[in-house]
Amino acid sequence: MAVFITGGHGHIGSWAAYFLAQEGEQVFLYDTNPVVPDHLAEADRHITFIKGDVLDFPRLTDVFKKHGRDIDGILHTVGIMGELVLENPYGNVGLNIGGTHNMLEIARQFEIPKVVYTSTGAVYGAVSGTVAEDQYPPNPCDLYGSTKASCEFLGQQYANSFGFEFRISRVYFCYGQGKWPSRFIRLYRLGFGALEGLDDLRMDKGADQKLDFTYIEDAARGTAMLYQAEAIKHNIYNIATGVPTSVGRVAELCRKYSAFDVQVELGPGELMQRCEALDISRARDELGFEPKYSVEDGIIKYADWMKKVTKNK
Repeated sequence: MAVFITGGHGHIGSWAAYFLAQEGEQVFLYDTNPVVPDHLAEADRHITFIKGDVLDFPRLTDVFKKHGRDIDGILHTVGIMGELVLENPYGNVGLNIGGTHNMLEIARQFEIPKVVYTSTGAVYGAVSGTVAEDQYPPNPCDLYGSTKASCEFLGQQYANSFGFEFRISRVYFCYGQGKWPSRFIRLYRLGFGALEGLDDLRMDKGADQKLDFTYIEDAARGTAMLYQAEAIKHNIYNIATGVPTSVGRVAELCRKYSAFDVQVELGPGELMQRCEALDISRARDELGFEPKYSVEDGIIKYADWMKKVTKNK
């Protein structure tokens, strides 16, 4: 049997595929982008790529008519993140919510027993400190978080109504190999842009913003563990580090390990309303998840990858 991963060539989707394939799982990767991330090369014998869009329901139906009997779970990672949603709110809200709805409907029609959804700590909204799954109800304070919270509720009710499992992996500020700072949200560019040699890395605030920066391998490995878990006590798990780190500290470390001599100028204060970290006690106790990378260790590994790809750019 196999897992069907949407956004399979994306950041978390491709790394989750990597870990699942390393465990011997057969993986179908579904994505509009045919370019294979370099870390998937060593696991390609377990992976089948299918080009397609999660908004193309007839295409999804054809794929599951052909392969549905071989698929025992869906890992849905497709989504437009953060402030990027605001660039095309009609299209991007439609993708985040409509794409999830399509995958839930596929699970219903083809009797797929399990769907894992990658959500975000942004659903907690403007709360402070380190937050556990049941500490606050979802109360997002931006459009992106609202799309993710909407999908959580939609998935839970589909599962309740039609009898399949819906598991939620709440990840938080993932960074690392496979993501270019220049192509992502402002905060990410400010924090990690030195690794790519970006200029104009300055803002009058943001240095004091503390967030739970999670190296992509940890976020994806934890999500893969949630997918593979035989029996779980809950359906929502925070997958992060549990440790808050300031954007200023991230930028400082990226300058330290960068191959480029660039300046980063951040003023005091915060950029957004977010909790500082996610409490991962539930994932640690029930899934056996433990992050392997501190922020500094993750940035060192990210810097090594960035040096290789910028040399060949």
